[in-house]
Amino acid sequence: MGYLKELESMTPACARKFLDLRAQGMKNAVISAKNYLPKNERVIYVSNDGDDANDGRTPCTAIATIARVNEITLPCDTVLFRRGDHFRGRVNVKEGTTYSAYGEGVKPIIDGSPKNYAQPSLWEKTDAENVWHLTEKAKNVGLVHIDPEYTYGQYNEVYGTMKIFGQNGFSGYADLKADLEFYSDYETEDFYIYSEENPGDRFLDLELATSGNIFSGSAGNVTIDNLWITHTGSHGVGSGTTKNRTVTNCVFSWLGGSILSVNFRGSGRPVRYGNAVEIYGGCDGYRVENNWMYQIYDTAVTHQFSGGDMECHQHNVRYINNLMEYCFWFIEYYNGDCKGHPQSIKNIYMRGNFCRMGGYGWGCKGREAATPMFCGSSVYCETENFVAENNIFYQSLGYLVVLANCEGHKTEIMRNNVYVNPKGANFARLYNEIYTFDGTEKDIMKNILHEEDPTVVYMPKPAVRF
Repeated sequence: MGYLKELESMTPACARKFLDLRAQGMKNAVISAKNYLPKNERVIYVSNDGDDANDGRTPCTAIATIARVNEITLPCDTVLFRRGDHFRGRVNVKEGTTYSAYGEGVKPIIDGSPKNYAQPSLWEKTDAENVWHLTEKAKNVGLVHIDPEYTYGQYNEVYGTMKIFGQNGFSGYADLKADLEFYSDYETEDFYIYSEENPGDRFLDLELATSGNIFSGSAGNVTIDNLWITHTGSHGVGSGTTKNRTVTNCVFSWLGGSILSVNFRGSGRPVRYGNAVEIYGGCDGYRVENNWMYQIYDTAVTHQFSGGDMECHQHNVRYINNLMEYCFWFIEYYNGDCKGHPQSIKNIYMRGNFCRMGGYGWGCKGREAATPMFCGSSVYCETENFVAENNIFYQSLGYLVVLANCEGHKTEIMRNNVYVNPKGANFARLYNEIYTFDGTEKDIMKNILHEEDPTVVYMPKPAVRF
């Protein structure tokens, strides 16, 4: 019998309640995850009450800043951040290192915003009406998050609207005309925002998600666990080719949106980016399990390589029991043309993930209709032992499944997944053909993707917008 087959016999209201409770259970599992217990490795403690002059070797002699973490961490150390504390900065991961939490309470917040910019002295008027200039440089701001509550699951908070030079007639800060529109000059790193009064007086907390990964570096055998990662214009956890990267029990929220390129691949158009967890390149051992990801500009979790003059092998990937909400992409993978170099995809397992509310997030405005939940793009090599089973794809303004027209997808196994959308909505885009959620889904999945027993639920579109 298919996974959660009982949903097909429920009314839409009962099915929605059932799935909402399931999502809440997954949130609770992430929130209540137990702290990592060090073994015999060297441990560094970090707390807001600490002092960077300390050695960091005990909770009583904790250091205070991520900058100091980066200075003193050695390969194979464990770094523990105190729960309930809020740290600003970006971590350069070291080989064999674990980054996790100690103490009790809310997961430690690792915040990529350099500071709280709600300070009147940081802002000056420009010659344009109601446009303010930040007196400090801010690199490639992708998101402006205003008065965040720092409470788990705050989906609908106040954020700014980015304007991009050259798009829709926008030519500079003088074209900012509506409240909380902002312009981040990609080249000069000047930042402007429209507000009828000084933003530093108006708000209690003004966070600028500048570019740069919060956890960066391609060191192998790295574990990131039990942290709350937020406010970067780039990726929460980002790596190039690596081995044995593990991300567990973390919350990722309100991140992404920086400009990746002002002339993406020669197209003449700018492209923005920002994922919760990404490996760009090859991997051998990549586990993302029991995380909660929401309000992500682009993708919740991905392994990807867009091709180049090098080989790329993506092996032993596991995406297990992750809750992903209000994103553009949710699960994304590809291994582009390596120009004759060897490339392969092997031993990929995606199970128990819950993808919900596709295209409803802050970063999806204007592109909602294209959002894909399960997305396999250019796979230019054969896949071996690729299984996606017992996943839930719930309510997308775009598509529940997208697979590009590449031979590498033809051997992937889809098994016992759950598909939920309004009747008449788009269902899938498979090998350049678009299919509708209209009663033919099971035949489509069986004949094209060889999925024998999917669960299909028709449910009206939710009245949710951001």
